[in-house]
Amino acid sequence: MFTRGRSIVGFTSVVLLAALVAAAPASATAAPVGGVVAAYTLVVPSSIAKSNLQVRAVVANGIPCPKVKKINAAGRRTESPMKMRVPGATTGSAFSSLRVCQANLPSGLSSARVGAITVPAALKSKIDRIVALGDVGCRVTPSQIQNCSNPDAWPAAKIAHRIASERPDVIFFTGDFLYREADCPAAELAKCGGSPGPAFNPEPGKSPPFADTDYSWMADALIPMASAFAAAPILAARGNHEFCGHSGNGWMLFFETQLKADACAPDVVGPDGNTPKNLAPSYSVDFPIASGRKLRVVMVDSNGGSDSKVDSWTDTQRAAYKSANRLAAPQSGRESWLMTHRPMFGVDVKEGPDLAWTSITQTAAGRGFIANYNIMMASHVHVAQIVQIPGQPAQLIFGIGGTIPDSFSLTAYAKPAFGPLNNSQGQPLSPKYAPYPNAKYLRTWVKYGYAVLTPKAKAGEWAISQRDVNGQQFAKCTSVKKLITCK
Repeated sequence: MFTRGRSIVGFTSVVLLAALVAAAPASATAAPVGGVVAAYTLVVPSSIAKSNLQVRAVVANGIPCPKVKKINAAGRRTESPMKMRVPGATTGSAFSSLRVCQANLPSGLSSARVGAITVPAALKSKIDRIVALGDVGCRVTPSQIQNCSNPDAWPAAKIAHRIASERPDVIFFTGDFLYREADCPAAELAKCGGSPGPAFNPEPGKSPPFADTDYSWMADALIPMASAFAAAPILAARGNHEFCGHSGNGWMLFFETQLKADACAPDVVGPDGNTPKNLAPSYSVDFPIASGRKLRVVMVDSNGGSDSKVDSWTDTQRAAYKSANRLAAPQSGRESWLMTHRPMFGVDVKEGPDLAWTSITQTAAGRGFIANYNIMMASHVHVAQIVQIPGQPAQLIFGIGGTIPDSFSLTAYAKPAFGPLNNSQGQPLSPKYAPYPNAKYLRTWVKYGYAVLTPKAKAGEWAISQRDVNGQQFAKCTSVKKLITCK
């Protein structure tokens, strides 16, 4: 059997949760009323909700799901029940304190509320302002401790508060919420003291094969992001930190739209348990931009794979890109963007003799299936980055939501000598996938912040403003169909 490290429902975690709530910006959270401790609105496929919106409420275990109180455009007030999402029993005490409730929202609402929390109730009939970011959690691992106590060193809540002031119509989150995967070391208590770590000692063969808990999700995602979640519906991508063997249990419970809530629960409690590898189906959501113009965002789950090689996951991932490609088929008046966590063309810090291109499994899996997109959005690399491979859609990377970068030095993200799917000698990494030419345009900014994307008058043209934690623009970019340039 596994060895218990400590109870996640213990005194330390309760005190931490109270402290986090107290430290959040005033608009970021409300006092729990009726057991509701967090609420937000997800953008989901129309096959799940015709309005593309589903509200979630996080409640204390043992509290029944609240009703959604709604007001439509005519002022009519109604209430509807929510359905509870319950984590798998084999997650044990790691998810014993909180439950999640869900309900689809109908079209035509002017407001909606669960408990004391008002949630975004509608998508605008014309989208004018999109905010994008990813990688928000505070990194606590055996090898690296981010200063979670310092809002300048971990600015996720500051960024969320600033995003709310932007009054976005929708928020695109490109993945990776959770980074607290170890207990805070005694020598680092000033940085992460009380941070909720694993519910079980993270020892191979002695603990369940996952690292997340319900309170770690509160600390890394739901509390710091609360003010942003209150501002607009969120279209959220699953990151590699949300794969089943890491933080998949919480992702399935709090944010997944197409798999069961317990889809990552280990099959057996204890050291012999296994968490499944899974991939959500690709889907698309259409956003109206102007008369006769819409934006189709195609979502691909890229939680698995390798950054540096073509691995066994490639064939599974390739099927997801193939189906996504069909969703992005050209149609008059419609432009398509790819949204996923791992970038098709990203430059990360070089490790050893390998090229710095990432994420190679995704790059190979998507080979031949990306021509229908104008823009590809991702994060994974903890910088703001734009990559232009000749003849390919522009790659935007928004991994600046608060997680510490692997390096603060710009030189660490220099352009590799050869293009993606080459090795360091300019030879193909795999005989199955032809390499790409090298980037003709690569810009990287090592800053915390977010991006604001606004449509320009002509179809296929967008203004992209890269902004820091104070909302100050540090780069102004223009997208024209598949090309992006920045000032």
